[in-house]
Amino acid sequence: MEFQKKMKQRQIIAVSYIVLGLILVIADLLKGFENYFFFSFGIALLMMGALRLHRNRKITANEQTMRKQELAEKDERTRMISERARSWAFSLSITISGILVIVLNFMGLTEQALPFAWYVCGMVALYWVCWMIIQKKY
Repeated sequence: MEFQKKMKQRQIIAVSYIVLGLILVIADLLKGFENYFFFSFGIALLMMGALRLHRNRKITANEQTMRKQELAEKDERTRMISERARSWAFSLSITISGILVIVLNFMGLTEQALPFAWYVCGMVALYWVCWMIIQKKY
């Protein structure tokens, strides 16, 4: 029963992506394509939401498929791989961004390096906030 609730929450999130994507696309269309970022971001959200909704409906349509998905998500090996992949992605992202900040500064492109520097600072701060929350929880 708990997994069914989880799947319903995932469907709600997918629909939210679709709605947010539609809002961005329509807002940009009404403004006459002033900002292609919002249009393309809206299309990306629409596609991601539609694909997630399709995948979730495919899983929930069949009880056997839903049971297989639940077992796959509860599998210890799968969870460990997922956690390691997130950890590696975070570490690589921070490392590459930090190197990029240094390289851009050496090239005299300080203004272009600034968003990456803020990103690194923000992610490190977020890491420590999450670390403290998790430490208290466990």
